[in-house]
Amino acid sequence: MPTIAAKPFDADMQALLGEIATAYHAPELSKRDRSEIPEQIYMIEAEDAMVGYGVVWEYENGKQLIKKAEKDYFSDDEKYLEKDFYIDIKNKKDFIFIEALDVLKDFESKGYAAFFVNWLKAKYPNKRMYVYSLEKSRNFWFKQDFEVLGSTVWMTFN
Repeated sequence: MPTIAAKPFDADMQALLGEIATAYHAPELSKRDRSEIPEQIYMIEAEDAMVGYGVVWEYENGKQLIKKAEKDYFSDDEKYLEKDFYIDIKNKKDFIFIEALDVLKDFESKGYAAFFVNWLKAKYPNKRMYVYSLEKSRNFWFKQDFEVLGSTVWMTFN
């Protein structure tokens, strides 16, 4: 049975992520300034090994996610494509943003990512969740009951 463990995002964690070659976000996360990542990163563990990880932000208001989205996801000339995101998020309070969810290649297709999402749903039963979905991961999010946010690549649950 897998488990989820919160670990500090520190130099040791950055080094560990820097050694991972089979996860989408690991190289980028290993180089990020610690102020750009939550204090903790969630490790998915099974079979006495790390099988994946998740980076989750808890936000008190929509302006915080808008600021992050404009910095990390939107180019100035494409902001107009995200109007449904702005409309939905601007007045939201107390919600979750899943910035990264990766399962290492050797452990893919064993249900670990779904286990993590179900763990989040249990941990935050009344909070809305957002994810910036890549085309190749969209079917996964649909299976987790997330819905597309208007005509954007953002998806939401709850």
